[in-house]
Amino acid sequence: MPPSGRGRDRGPPRTRSTSGDLSRIGARERRLEKPSGAPYLVPGALALAAALAAWLSWGRLAACGPSIRGDDAQIRAALAAQDRAHLSDVYGFHAGGTVELAPVRYAEVVTSLEGGRATVVAVLDGDGRVAWRDEVAKLSYVGRERFHMKPCSIALWCAEGDQFDRLRGVLLALFRRHDAVAARDADGLARLLAAGYADRGEERAEAARRVAREVAQAAQERIVAWQIRVERDGAEVGEDADVGRGGEPPRRERRVYRLAREGERWVFTAGARG
Repeated sequence: MPPSGRGRDRGPPRTRSTSGDLSRIGARERRLEKPSGAPYLVPGALALAAALAAWLSWGRLAACGPSIRGDDAQIRAALAAQDRAHLSDVYGFHAGGTVELAPVRYAEVVTSLEGGRATVVAVLDGDGRVAWRDEVAKLSYVGRERFHMKPCSIALWCAEGDQFDRLRGVLLALFRRHDAVAARDADGLARLLAAGYADRGEERAEAARRVAREVAQAAQERIVAWQIRVERDGAEVGEDADVGRGGEPPRRERRVYRLAREGERWVFTAGARG
């Protein structure tokens, strides 16, 4: 029997294993120490999005910038290539008349684009001739014109036909004055005078009376040359003409007219003598 007071021999005391607990603790600590992915992924994603937006924005600007500059360069190149001009029906009333200018130069070109159409303001300079009915005269022109151009397949940009509108308007007034003198039409000539006509102290009413006296005389004139200068709504014209009066041999006369645009037509503000 075992000695009194001793319990059953249960063997050496068992040591509690801690390996499982340590492994669990270590895993928990490692989870706490390991950085979470979200704080790093979110700033990275934001940076990537910002970079992508900047790239797209730059791409749009880069696409627009060269296009605008390219259109302007193409328009200027197209104008530089247009060194000749032919205008038809300049006499009016669908009665013919032509203008031929060569060379033609374009200066101080300013362009603006809207809806695939270009508005151009430029100073046009050309020399040539104008022919109407059975007459021909030399023509020199310098004028600031406003016209339109559109894309085309041949020259990339082509004019829409309104390049010489101011020249056409001034020529129309000159033709009507010339016709009135030839027809001795004092009323027709007076209608060409501006409401504010004034020439060396002579106002419109007095000018109309003088015109009536002058056109009553037998006078024949042949236009030799016109030199026309237009600046927006005003024009100055030098005219060389061979004029015969009272059966005398024609003499070369030099005249200077000033005109202004009133609505859709040009009228004489000074110098419209018969």
